[in-house]
Amino acid sequence: MGTNAKLVAALNRTLELAGTQLRIRYYSPVYDDVYDEATDLQQSGNDLWSSGVVFPVRGQEGSNESILMSQGKLTDSDKKLFVNGSLTFNSSTLLVDIQLGSPTGNLYTTIPDGGIMYETEATPVYKKLFIRKLTGSLIDG
Repeated sequence: MGTNAKLVAALNRTLELAGTQLRIRYYSPVYDDVYDEATDLQQSGNDLWSSGVVFPVRGQEGSNESILMSQGKLTDSDKKLFVNGSLTFNSSTLLVDIQLGSPTGNLYTTIPDGGIMYETEATPVYKKLFIRKLTGSLIDG
């Protein structure tokens, strides 16, 4: 077993032991053909279930978190999510939502600028994403 396979296997084991179950739902924009060009979102494909490890954003000096916080792109209430590197996330906040927990949980979306893919020998090992809780009219109910 090569180094990259060992790293992926170790990450998957960590996610099994310490991970939070999460649901990933993808959306495609549907544009209305009227003067105000309203945009709706339509679910694209089936829900994807996986697991990830969630941490609060701390913004330690010199980290990419502290840079994003100083630019106003991250807040203290945002979270870091570590997931398997093979999962696909769009950088647009409008095209994906993530539910932490099963069968129900809070909904989050990815924050553009800040997701980092870690790989070895051109094999994705894990991704670090920043996520923000969805509130208001963006959630069901």
